[in-house]
Amino acid sequence: MTLTESQKAEVTETMQAYVTAYRMKDIKGLSAVFSRDISGFGSGPDEVIANHADFMQHTKRDMSQATILAAEFTERKIFGDGRIAWVTSKSSLTFTIDGTKKQTIHGRSTMVLQNRGRGWKIEQLHFSLPYGDQSAGQSFPGA
Repeated sequence: MTLTESQKAEVTETMQAYVTAYRMKDIKGLSAVFSRDISGFGSGPDEVIANHADFMQHTKRDMSQATILAAEFTERKIFGDGRIAWVTSKSSLTFTIDGTKKQTIHGRSTMVLQNRGRGWKIEQLHFSLPYGDQSAGQSFPGA
């Protein structure tokens, strides 16, 4: 079984609810789209998510350090079996720190979502940035 177009749209809506809540610093709205068992990784070396409390702690830290101007998932590829969905996408985050010049980081995201009959919840999240010391066309840095 594969996801219907309607289910893919629901997954996309959940992802949009995530970025909207993140941008608006809406802790309650953000918490609602993530499973209590969320796990994953952010881009920082200490951004390890073992559970919902970890995720919320990292998110509150993000929100205290920057003003998020825009967040977006693009080039989404959504697959699944009706109850589970997995997504790969490009990600961008535009922000300022203490009113400084606007900056944008471009990363990659993967997510696993589950629908337990009450809508889609993000169960697993991974955000990464391409390694800057690795040249295009090379598999290892310094090559």
